[in-house]
Amino acid sequence: MAIWHHLLRPLLPWLGRIAGGLVAMLALSWVIGLALIYRAEPEAGATLPAGVAGRLVTAGGHQVHVVEAGTGDPLLLVHGFAGSTYDWEAQVLEPLARSHRAIAVDLLGMGFSARASDLAYGYDLWSQQLADVMDALGIVMATVVGHSLGGAVASIFAAEHSGRVERLVLVAPLVPLEWSERAWFFKAMELPGVGELMLGTAAHLPQLPGFDDPYHARAHEIFRIRGTRRALLTYLRHGRDTPRLVDAYRQIVAPTLIVSGTADDIMPHAAVRRWATAIHDALVLPLDGVGHRVMRDAPARLVAAIDDLDRR
Repeated sequence: MAIWHHLLRPLLPWLGRIAGGLVAMLALSWVIGLALIYRAEPEAGATLPAGVAGRLVTAGGHQVHVVEAGTGDPLLLVHGFAGSTYDWEAQVLEPLARSHRAIAVDLLGMGFSARASDLAYGYDLWSQQLADVMDALGIVMATVVGHSLGGAVASIFAAEHSGRVERLVLVAPLVPLEWSERAWFFKAMELPGVGELMLGTAAHLPQLPGFDDPYHARAHEIFRIRGTRRALLTYLRHGRDTPRLVDAYRQIVAPTLIVSGTADDIMPHAAVRRWATAIHDALVLPLDGVGHRVMRDAPARLVAAIDDLDRR
């Protein structure tokens, strides 16, 4: 009681002022961030820009950007957070197309696919989108390959549409992480105001070394489309259904290959291996020294792994 009266109680006004200051700072960041986002996204994004490969197809009532190459058994390629079909186009689409009908898809809210204020960006939307795209392209069954966030989407799709997935390949897949394992960048973006300010001041994502000029140019063009940043923030704050992802692992029946770089600082290899045990008979292929961007850092090894899975 004495501690409360002599020490803690006098601090309450100061603690209130600090809390009020933090709330005011977050509110100011939110307002400034929204203004910056509005300024950074001048394009409507209703058409496919000149020089961008692929086409827009109507799937589930929405315009979806797809890039196709090759003939043979269908191979559906799903990019990660803030990614696009270009993640696959740059180095692996053409090699895969030598033995497959390879189809890279832009998830709604990303790439050159549609954005809309009423879309609930998350696993449910994107899983259904894959089914709608396959219907639009006349594909009954496909091998589905997902990178990072796309790996989570592919896992849920494989669990809930098992009759449509012949094989499943998860490349540096998003898996449930402990708080300490998660990258600070994603934790910060989840904070109201902070996320708006971070994305409002970013010309595009990712802003990391090692990406060539064409990649940055494509990402910058995409980030000028109205609604892009809202889609990313909506997913991070409301669309990550971890229990549903965990349940999906237990329901997957398709032969599954998990490709994971041992130097991945976004989805640590130890965490990927830990969750791989939840998928029946999943085969884990570790790539020594490879980071999160497997398609860029080890394209030949990834293509060979996918081709080997087809032969099993």
